[in-house]
Amino acid sequence: MIPLRLLALFLLGISAELSHAQESHPYSFRQSFSAFSEYSNTSSHIFLGVAQNRRLVALGMTYSRRLLHSRYADWNYAPELLPLVFIQDPVDNYTIVSSSSTGTFSAPTAAACRPSRIVFPSDPANHFSGVVIDRTCGARWTYAGGLSPLGQRINLAPRHRLQPFVAFNAGFLVSPGDVPVNDSSRFNFTFEFGAGIELFHDRHHSWSAEYKLHHLSNAWTGKQNPGVDNQVIRLSYTLGR
Repeated sequence: MIPLRLLALFLLGISAELSHAQESHPYSFRQSFSAFSEYSNTSSHIFLGVAQNRRLVALGMTYSRRLLHSRYADWNYAPELLPLVFIQDPVDNYTIVSSSSTGTFSAPTAAACRPSRIVFPSDPANHFSGVVIDRTCGARWTYAGGLSPLGQRINLAPRHRLQPFVAFNAGFLVSPGDVPVNDSSRFNFTFEFGAGIELFHDRHHSWSAEYKLHHLSNAWTGKQNPGVDNQVIRLSYTLGR
């Protein structure tokens, strides 16, 4: 009887310890899957990129696995799959009108597009005599897909339902056409870093909102490399255990 009582006390002690550990860190995923959407309305020179007025829209998925766990913070490995990324580039549309013909052509530009008109005065000695060049502004959308395998994320205060976090990631995007301008590259490297807030609905579901800085460039593997810096807002929904 005594060994059975000791065994029962031992099992009760383990159960109480596990229950205490669970209550101490009730909102901490060992591993999780997230679906996210993100949007950036424009781009500007923030640190490396110089291409302006680029919009970014993306849908993706994140797998996260906890590497270190403490009462103060969780450190997670969080690679991302990006199957749907759309980048909008501004396009200059030119219409050239002369006395004998009219021609048009278009090209994406690194700078912000601004409508304008150039009129060459009539002069028999000038080859462009009487020519009018009109510039109007358009846009093109380019699809891209990629992978960001270097994701790192640190959640603070894992005992609380509302947790601030910081994140970093790096990877690549591949597109069917050059991005962000012609003669740049279809293959671009990316890196990003940011911070946000995660709100746990319960121990297995959460929502998060994140602000981050995102950079895209080809690292001079193309003839041109203006680079793109975007300020991005991301919303995520997570299932974890």
